[in-house]
Amino acid sequence: MRAFKRRRGMYVARLDEDERGVIAALVADVAELLGAGRIDEGAVSAGDGSPRLQLEPVAPPSDPAVRRLLPDASRDDPEVSAEFRRLTEDDIRAGKVARLVRLWTALTTPSDGHRPDVFAIDPVDAKDVAAALTDLRLVLAERLEIRTDGQAERLYDQLLTSPAADLDDDVGVELDPATRRYLVAVYGALSWLQESLVEALLTDLRAPGGARDTPRGRPPAGEHPTSS
Repeated sequence: MRAFKRRRGMYVARLDEDERGVIAALVADVAELLGAGRIDEGAVSAGDGSPRLQLEPVAPPSDPAVRRLLPDASRDDPEVSAEFRRLTEDDIRAGKVARLVRLWTALTTPSDGHRPDVFAIDPVDAKDVAAALTDLRLVLAERLEIRTDGQAERLYDQLLTSPAADLDDDVGVELDPATRRYLVAVYGALSWLQESLVEALLTDLRAPGGARDTPRGRPPAGEHPTSS
């Protein structure tokens, strides 16, 4: 896996076949969590983009991962949260699913005229791809019970220094060690890949004619440390 860079008017990363498959499978899982059906089985319904108005109150999602994707509008007022869900949840779900479908299509469709590991994103789609990657990371974070950046960094550091050792038991306690190591590795790779895409976007914004007041981020390394 190699980071996103600006190449010939596109944002280009390098993902081998296995890396594409892992991310695409996760994309399909998250779309299904959002009620869209399986992308890889052609059963996706992202809606037609028209506004929807629920007449009855909408209860919060029972799955904590979905609730992290669709959080309450107010922590202190259940009525406000219910009303917000009634007015907006269908459209928010449809928007998230539509972004996931575009990401899945990009991951599973060969790039014309490029080498097989090239993953090229048109600049007009870059923000949607970054948002979809955020949703993937949120679901993984919930499954791993990651609540803070410090927890994520500690687990990822442990994975890099001792790949075969058990990770701390205060995060992801209900997962078996092998599954937890796998999910932490995927979470770290997605975080790194998303950071490189956001940094490429910010670099363009800081260029002449861009948004000069955009804060600088930490530039990512050129290649993910767990890559072969």
